[in-house]
Amino acid sequence: MTPDTHSKSSVAELAVRAAGAWLLVGAIAKLFLGTPKDLPQLIHDLTPFDIDFTFRLVIGAELAIVCAAFLKPKLAWPVLVAVFVFFDFVLASQLAAGAESCGCFGASIKVSPYLMLAIDSVLLVAMLVTQPWSKIRRPGVSVPIVSACAAVLLALPWIVIRAPELSTAEAGSANNTGAASSVSAPAKPRWVTLKPEKWVGKSIFDIPELASMTESDKLPIDGKLVLWRQGCDHCKTHLAKMASTDDGSRPIVLLQIRDDLDQTSIVDLMPDGPNVVKIQFPDNQQFIVQTPWEIDVESGNVTRAVLEE
Repeated sequence: MTPDTHSKSSVAELAVRAAGAWLLVGAIAKLFLGTPKDLPQLIHDLTPFDIDFTFRLVIGAELAIVCAAFLKPKLAWPVLVAVFVFFDFVLASQLAAGAESCGCFGASIKVSPYLMLAIDSVLLVAMLVTQPWSKIRRPGVSVPIVSACAAVLLALPWIVIRAPELSTAEAGSANNTGAASSVSAPAKPRWVTLKPEKWVGKSIFDIPELASMTESDKLPIDGKLVLWRQGCDHCKTHLAKMASTDDGSRPIVLLQIRDDLDQTSIVDLMPDGPNVVKIQFPDNQQFIVQTPWEIDVESGNVTRAVLEE
């Protein structure tokens, strides 16, 4: 290998590894700070898997790609190019939708999609300009070693991210004011995934998330439970419609999800009166669920759950 060829190979490797390093920053941020809500809506729409599984899979895949970028850039560059093209497409979609943060580093770190698009595009162009497909000569680490390292990193999110499972037993201890002081409260999970469609046929008091994280004594035995957020356009429309049609004959419990308290409240009209009870989930607890949901309850059992759009 001539000095000139060696130099060009090094530059191409550097471009691939720089892209890998940037991908690593985002993966680590999601691993320790993120929730499935940070995934682009396109991922939510297209994934065939449970969103919790998808979140871990995305992080694991990014870490595995980073491993290949550092250990065997000659093999990794096509995947990285494809990843950054996809990122640019997603960011362009977010800009078109008016998003203020890309969500690449979790909900707690806000990054403008414009800035992220610029950085990703520069790294993408750097890989293409340096032509890793023809300039990288060094083989890098052997494939079996790269594969073993990538497999470990792929599994890492399932080890690091352990959202505590809520149970009705925990709910009883959490809500029992006479419980012994030696019983500690359940750890607050990074996020809670709500699946109201799976509540149908169950007792409303046996649903762990409702029993452990709300004033369960105020849940309806007969009536309607509505999940809503203050910054949700659909919630504003639906609650206003409910207010205009409510005749006061049926109990209504309005359960507010408060993971958007940093947003301006746009809900200005909702049902009110002696038949309406308002309760709340804990503030700043992240919930993975679209809103609003209407849940019908008869004799303490959920009979219907519909996402109103």
